[in-house]
Amino acid sequence: MSLLLILCLTACGGPEGGKGGKPSPESPDSGAISSTPPAELSADTLGGTYWTAVQHESYDDLYDRTNVSQMPTDKWWADLFLNEDRTTQFREVLGDTFNLYLTDGLWSLEADGTLHLTDAGGNRDYDMAGRFEEGRMILETAYGDIFYLEQAERPEPGGELCPANLAGTWRMTGLEENGRLSDAREKGVASILLFSSLWSELDGGRYTLQADYYFASSLDTQEPEYRRASGLLLKPLDQPLMDGISNKVWSAQLLEEDTGQELFVTLTDPYTLYLQEHDQRNGVPTVRTAVYEREYSLFPETLQLALYEEPSDSLIFYWTNPPEEVCTPLEAMAVTKLEEKGLDRLLLVGCWYETQIQFCTGEGVWDEDGILLDWVTDETLYDGTIGIDEPLWFSLSIPEGVPNLCLHMKRPWDDSWYLCRETRQSDAKPGQGG
Repeated sequence: MSLLLILCLTACGGPEGGKGGKPSPESPDSGAISSTPPAELSADTLGGTYWTAVQHESYDDLYDRTNVSQMPTDKWWADLFLNEDRTTQFREVLGDTFNLYLTDGLWSLEADGTLHLTDAGGNRDYDMAGRFEEGRMILETAYGDIFYLEQAERPEPGGELCPANLAGTWRMTGLEENGRLSDAREKGVASILLFSSLWSELDGGRYTLQADYYFASSLDTQEPEYRRASGLLLKPLDQPLMDGISNKVWSAQLLEEDTGQELFVTLTDPYTLYLQEHDQRNGVPTVRTAVYEREYSLFPETLQLALYEEPSDSLIFYWTNPPEEVCTPLEAMAVTKLEEKGLDRLLLVGCWYETQIQFCTGEGVWDEDGILLDWVTDETLYDGTIGIDEPLWFSLSIPEGVPNLCLHMKRPWDDSWYLCRETRQSDAKPGQGG
């Protein structure tokens, strides 16, 4: 009789009489992920499969209810790759950015049919567990969100990436001309692409990617040329960038609305970006293709360490004539000439809030101890703003002894300026700003 009772409860879905599928938030076992899989389910049959989310559930503490959302939408989707080598990728995308992205992940299937997804680096925030019911996979994240996924046809090569993977810093390494790839530095060119995500109310309320583009040419001459395009809008395209490329699924257009400048980009793997720029030479259409590699920071390691040692309330970080290991990675960024034939190069980096800066010639007012009290300005050579972690280059000649140039700094809410005089010091060190 006990055996019959157990079998009856199992057939009815448990003591509450549920039919399986989505867990009930009132059930004490709703967080448990376990289910006996169909007989044909095994690690071998799961390897190489692709799953896409059709429904999402999350518990709302404020209203004590479970919110159910159908997926995908034009703004929100999620999918899962279970590769044959037991590596995995799960991504939840909102707009063109990731809400959750498990990369370098591993998957395993227990004897009871429980699927485990873990981060190869040991980040427990990415741990997920899943079960299989009626052909669906029910996947629960470490934060309690539940995704219902159905198996679908695996995307073509390139489909394991998406425009959200573009976010971050990219540095040009090569130029492709007439089918031949050349080193960018040997060609005297440098370029940086910075992708960042912004919330856009104009686009129906979604995260969108924007890009800043820096390009420098003739770096092997005395007069380099610089170009910059800011706030390039990203538009995903359902077509490959060009023939013969491994990503056969998508590319993206970058558009500067004010000038109409267009760039086209794609990824061939998480660390390699291709960029095409269409132009005309003597009335003949031309295409320039460049290769970029992912960088984990805009700033080289030497500069990162110097910034880390700065006081937390610094407004401006400055470094006079930094070494080549600092200059070279940032050489795509334009140099503002404060003096036509300046002998020194000055690097400024914004540290705390957007800061207004001015370079002014004139004469200082000093106290008896040689402390700069005020500055009588003759001419303002530069007036602009510098953002947090934004690098700016300036060319000038810093005189020995009494300075003839002063850097003024002011935060948006300040009424008065901070003054930072510039003098030549043979033992100049980074971070001498205030």
